[in-house]
Amino acid sequence: MPLPISRFSSSVTETFRTPRPRHAPVDWVRSLGRIARQRCVDLVVPVHEGTEILAGVLARYPELMPASTTVLMSRLDLVARLENKYEFQNALKEQGVPTLDFGLVHSREDIEALDFRHDETFALKRVYSRGSQEVYKVHPGEPLPSDLTFEPTNPWLAQRWAEGTSYCSYSVCHDGEIKAHAVYPLRYAIDGTSGLTFESVRHERITAWVRQCVKAFRFSGQVGFDFIEEADQKLWSVECNPRATSGVLLFDPETRVDRAFFGVNEDVIIPRPGARKMLGPGMLMYGWRKSSLPGNTFRGFIRDFRRTDGVIFSRRDPKPGLALPIAMGNVLAEAIRYRVNIPAAFLYDHNWDGASPVDG
Repeated sequence: MPLPISRFSSSVTETFRTPRPRHAPVDWVRSLGRIARQRCVDLVVPVHEGTEILAGVLARYPELMPASTTVLMSRLDLVARLENKYEFQNALKEQGVPTLDFGLVHSREDIEALDFRHDETFALKRVYSRGSQEVYKVHPGEPLPSDLTFEPTNPWLAQRWAEGTSYCSYSVCHDGEIKAHAVYPLRYAIDGTSGLTFESVRHERITAWVRQCVKAFRFSGQVGFDFIEEADQKLWSVECNPRATSGVLLFDPETRVDRAFFGVNEDVIIPRPGARKMLGPGMLMYGWRKSSLPGNTFRGFIRDFRRTDGVIFSRRDPKPGLALPIAMGNVLAEAIRYRVNIPAAFLYDHNWDGASPVDG
């Protein structure tokens, strides 16, 4: 993007234009390596699905990144398996972790053959997707969605639907050890799926689950998990995001979460008690709608909006907030360029759907 919102922050000394990761992955990584060499960068922290693209290119061309620069991520085969929603469930099963019944779907015939098809509600979602886009809730006896399409390289995960409270976790890890950690319930969300507000809570069972999982995988980097806790306290993890997620927004500067990225802290860093953050522009566009929080009222939306800190507006760093219309113009231009909706446009240039970034 020509004018990213970070460019206006007093915390940022310099920004760079690079090729688009999704469309020119090798050139993108070559640019990152050039920047690292010129600016003597010690640590590269990839975010979103640029993690998988970076891992894939460096697996083939490690010389593109200077040997003196550390890249905070796990190896490609691990992040690729965790990113694939079906393979993630298989990985949990291999570790002996209970999962909701699931199956891989390449066709309508595969759906009909599912063991839980005729008497249970289940979810259908692409094995590679983000922001909870293209998620279908299929009820027993009802016809399948008419717009359901099948792609050989991106099949569907079918999984038993669980009703309960939705939680998300976010962690910074080094070699299977958690260095920073946050848990937050899903409240306001775009169509009930992609979070708009974040509130730090303590949930010891989720924390213990994450600790066991990242240790088993010896995971390094940022990782988020999505959970459903049923009324009988059964806890299920339904998705893994082996990269940065919105949970990082809960860490104020006073927490010194930067130490976690370098792995120099001994105690796990957590957000301050009661930390609440929101994506202000997203709340203004979607938060007042009934689909964002069932049972909420417009008065309730106004109350929650007023008492929640935005992640962009800050008295200590006001310019990004003032530059927000410019930054949103970048996103709108991406939406028009790729003919996608605004939530998809935020992510489109660095999405990864399992293909080798080198071979295409």
